[in-house]
Formats: sequence, C-alpha cells, structure tokens
Amino acid sequence: MQKFINMSELAYPDKERFLVITNAYPHQDQLYRNGFIHRRVLSYMEEGRNIEVFVLHPSFSKAEIYMYQGVTVYRGTEADLRILLSYKAHMKCLIHFVNPSMIQAIKEVNQGLPIVVWIHGFEAEAWHRRWFNFLESPGSLRKILEMSDTYYHEQLSFMNWLYQTNELDITFVHVSRWFKEHIAECDARAISKNAVIIPNVIDDHLFEYEEKPVEIRKKILSIRPYVSRKYANDLAVRAILALSKKPYFTQLEFSFYGDGKWFDETVAPLRSFENVTIHRGFLPQDQIAQLHKEHGVFLCPTRLDSQGVSMCEAMSSGLVPVSTNISAIPEFVEHDVSGLLTHPEDFEDLADALERLYFNPELFARLSKKTAHSIRLKCSKETVIKKELEILTTGKLVTA
Repeated sequence: MQKFINMSELAYPDKERFLVITNAYPHQDQLYRNGFIHRRVLSYMEEGRNIEVFVLHPSFSKAEIYMYQGVTVYRGTEADLRILLSYKAHMKCLIHFVNPSMIQAIKEVNQGLPIVVWIHGFEAEAWHRRWFNFLESPGSLRKILEMSDTYYHEQLSFMNWLYQTNELDITFVHVSRWFKEHIAECDARAISKNAVIIPNVIDDHLFEYEEKPVEIRKKILSIRPYVSRKYANDLAVRAILALSKKPYFTQLEFSFYGDGKWFDETVAPLRSFENVTIHRGFLPQDQIAQLHKEHGVFLCPTRLDSQGVSMCEAMSSGLVPVSTNISAIPEFVEHDVSGLLTHPEDFEDLADALERLYFNPELFARLSKKTAHSIRLKCSKETVIKKELEILTTGKLVTA
C-alpha cells in the first residue's frame, strides 16, 4: 500500500470528478466492507464518471492510498480529508453513513460543495430500534442505555440539524419510503429537505433470471449475517425444526450460509439433519449468484430492514422470497404476488409458507417469474443508476 503523507503532491487531471466519503470500503484484506457502495462506484465509472473514495474511520490514523478494482481509495483522519477537500478538485461529495466529522470537514474547507447523503440505517436510528440485540445479558442492555445518552443522542441531534440546515447544499437519498418516514425522520424529529427515494441497486446482470423448474422449490437457501438479531436467523431455524415433524420433511433440502458471533449457536439445532447443509463464511458475489441457480426459495425473515439487499438479489435470480411483513419489506415484496410474507416473530407462519410452496408448484412457478420481473422494475442497474446519475449531475430526480 502506498502512503501519502504529503497530499499536496497529488495531481488532479482537469476533469470532473466526484468524491465518495464513507466509513468503510472493500480492500484486498477486507473484501466485504460496504461492498454495495463499491458496486455503485463501479457502475458510475462504467457510465464515464470519475470517482474517488475517502474512508474516514478512527481505525485509520495515518493517510494511505490504494487501488481496488480500478478505484482510487484514500484512508485517513478528518485532517487528511480536509486536506483532500482543500484542493477543490471534486464537483460533488457523495456520503454514505454520514457522521459529524465528514460534514465538519466540508464546512471548514469547501462549504459550497454540493453534497448527496444516502441514509441507510443505523446512522439514522434511535437505539431502541434494535432492541433485539440487547437482550443477551444485563451488561449488553446497560451498555446500550449508556450509549443512548452519548452516541445516539449526539448522532440524532446531528441528523436533526442536517435534515434542516440551509448552511449546506444537500440532497438526501433514502432507500425506502418506509424508512424515511417511520425511522429516519421520526427518530431525528425533522423532515429531510430535498429528499428522494432510490433503493439500493441490484446487479441484475450478475443475478440473472432463469426460469426455474418446479422441483427446485424444495431447495431452500439462507445467506445471512449472524452479527445481529435483526436478521431473525433464530426464527428460520425454529421454522426448520417445526417442518422436521412433517412427513415430507426429508424431501426438502436446506442450505445455510453465513458468519458472525451468533452463527454456531444459532444453527446448532440443525446439525443433526442430513438434509440441512451448513457453511460458515462469507461468499463473493459470483458464488452467491451460482447458489441462486441451484435453489428455488430464499428464506429471509427479519426484524428490521430498510430494504433487504440480499433478498432483492435473490429475487432478481428468481428465488421466491419468504420473509416478514415488517418495516420496508412490503415495498419490495408483495404478498402472494412476488413472494410470501409472514407475521413478525412467528416461526410457525414461516414454516407454513414453506409448506405452502411445497404443496403448490404452480404457485411457486408464478411467484418466481413475478418476483424477478418486479424487483428489476425497482432495483435494476438500469433503473437505479440512471436515477442516481441524475442526482449526481443535476441534484434533481427527473425519472419517476
């Protein structure tokens, strides 16, 4: 990795360029850090835009520069970001997971610089939205209650100011209407001015649709992180345990992929079943796309989602999603039309949905075709990148 202590040595060609500022980005040693942001950057570059990335995080105390799949990535402190911004070489800043340090650097150095801020999730939520993560022990609950008076209070006060300020030229991008209206603006107690709704992009070329034979409905896939209870993997496991009592259970095949601190504990009850395969570890995108071809149903209950990107990727491949009728999920899955939605915290309803697909091959075939078509209308590269490029170029969203 090349280090850039003296950033004044950097040379900028006379060309329009955009600067992405984020809290993490993929690196050869950290392939899964905000990969969805990297996919955006690559799409912008495919359309001829010149993009650079700055990663601002406390773990990077020295200025560094590296290349990742053709993208120039800087990592460093707020002071390093201010130096980079001082060259006024960028026509717009694109921020993901905004925090006060990012905005302060812009205010101090280049206050007139137009900004686009994507609102994704935890940076705009009150602590209690993820209540399910703090029930493990009195210590975890005590820690989050302490944070509610420090980090969460400060961050939401910052978001309240950011949504309303006239000091900066900001456009906000929310990935779902539900999250905008019921979480982001509600928790910050302010309406985000100049805001648009654009979901996260899905690579529908990688996650391509191939018509699925009805027999594949018996092969059920789960690819989930196990770092948060929000993914409701425990409910998926309990649904499988409920199905194990059914006479047709051995005709079903289940594949669980994922990793995180709760992985082993969560999947332990399934290890005795011969028709359940368990794989610990994260997967690159091309391997996920291949797994999509080998399965028919995507099991993805949730407790909180601003979109559900992995679910949308599976839908693009034609897998029928079995998820939860909660938060933003109904914006992307219409029950009985493009998937099946179940009651929150109801593992028996999840099991019933899988049973319904088993006994109704015609339903599976209909949902599989519809789910791939519907998600492309909302999240395909052609749809989303076109809208985001309009925001990058004009600051306005013309496409409906």
